[in-house]
Amino acid sequence: MNAFYTMKYFGKAGAGGGTVYIGRGVVVGIDIQGGKIDGTYEVVGDRMKGAVKIIAPKEGSTLVTGQTLSGGEEFVLRFDLPASSFADGTPQMLKGYGGEALLVAFEKVRDLA
Repeated sequence: MNAFYTMKYFGKAGAGGGTVYIGRGVVVGIDIQGGKIDGTYEVVGDRMKGAVKIIAPKEGSTLVTGQTLSGGEEFVLRFDLPASSFADGTPQMLKGYGGEALLVAFEKVRDLA
C-alpha cells in the first residue's frame, strides 16, 4: 500500500477532497479545508481496518455530513475497507461524524518506497 492517494468524499451537505499517504500502518493527510488526518490501520485478511483522527483547521469547518466544527476540534473516524481494491475510485460507505453516512473514494497517485 505504501502510496500517496487522492480522496473524494460525499455527504448529505456536499462534497470535499484531499490527499493522504497510506502505508506501513500509517494514514496521514490533509483535506481541502486544511483539516488534518492522522491515524493507523492494519490489514486483516482482505480488509484494511483502522481509525483516523480528523482535526478541524483553526478557523473551523463545515463537514460534508452537515455539522460545523469549531477551530481545532477533533473526532475519530473508523474504517473497514477492502484492502486490495479500496483505491480503485469506487466510493466506499463509512459512518462519518455523528454516525452520518459518508462516501469516500480513493485513487492512487503513485507508490512510495
